[in-house]
Amino acid sequence: MKNQGAVKAVVKDLVCGMDVETATAAGHSEHKGHTYYFCGLSCKQKFDLHPQQYLDKSAAPTRTCCGCCS
Repeated sequence: MKNQGAVKAVVKDLVCGMDVETATAAGHSEHKGHTYYFCGLSCKQKFDLHPQQYLDKSAAPTRTCCGCCS
């Protein structure tokens, strides 16, 4: 039986600004007690190398796709 009342958790990929569903994200990283989700592994790798760089610019506009997730 499908749960028709389920709410999808959507968060912003801090690297590219794309909206990502947490349940289907390509990757996630833990940083200072927080979990961040990513549209593709390349965004995750960029974040993992320099997390503070992306946390400082986390107010970037939403994009539908950055080209990194294909």
